[in-house]
Amino acid sequence: MKKIAFAAMAFALAASAHAGPASDASIRELMDATNARANMAASVQNLAKTLPQLLRMRAEEVVRNKPNLTDQQRTMEMAIVDRRMPAVTVALQKEFNDPKLVDQLCNQLIPLYASHFTADEVKALTAFYRSPVGKKSLEVMPVLMGESAQVAQKLVQERAKRVIQQTK
Repeated sequence: MKKIAFAAMAFALAASAHAGPASDASIRELMDATNARANMAASVQNLAKTLPQLLRMRAEEVVRNKPNLTDQQRTMEMAIVDRRMPAVTVALQKEFNDPKLVDQLCNQLIPLYASHFTADEVKALTAFYRSPVGKKSLEVMPVLMGESAQVAQKLVQERAKRVIQQTK
């Protein structure tokens, strides 16, 4: 009887261990299966390309909304912004091209994955993304999301147009 109880307890402990949080190694394996590192690197590069323009637009908004400035002062402040932008762009590119940035991002995402997925779930997701269907989903999903956004935009525009016509 003691052997059966011991076996049952050992089985329960093993089952609960798999239902527990995923290990860093298993999450890294999932990230590898989903090409997360390459996707993060591409996202960082896209951000590095668009950030200077966004920063300039934000600076322009700040300058434009300063009520105590004359038009000439606004022009002078924007000239300063425009002179600084090339150096800012170079510095951003340098920061965002640092391979350690993606490493840091991966390291900070691991606890997030662990807080949402059990060890068994990470194992199942990794198996799925390593399967032919999982690999295909990784290829097709970005295309599908873009196409879906276009369909949604068209539908929303049609409805907005109808609302505008109805409220004239």
